[in-house]
Amino acid sequence: MEAFDINVENRTELGSSVARKLKREGMVPGVLYQGGESLPIEMREDEIRHVLAGKMDYDLILNISFNNRQFKAKVKEVQREAISGEIRHVDLMPLETNGYIH
Repeated sequence: MEAFDINVENRTELGSSVARKLKREGMVPGVLYQGGESLPIEMREDEIRHVLAGKMDYDLILNISFNNRQFKAKVKEVQREAISGEIRHVDLMPLETNGYIH
């Protein structure tokens, strides 16, 4: 299975208006899950769109670069606009447990 490189950053502000602002800035909001915890993240829309183009969302492995750490994650869910197919939100689940959420 092919793995794709992607950079993600912490997202400190939450809510619908913030998500719209992120989209205008070329970013996509997302969540990084670990056990019972979740961490709000953001990623560049052009990077994730390229990775998801023509592929089954649930069958992707990503090489994540986050807070000076690298690990593998699986795409858990992608929320898209119903008509345009534009990416609204991406949920990621790490395949490794290396304590990245702290």
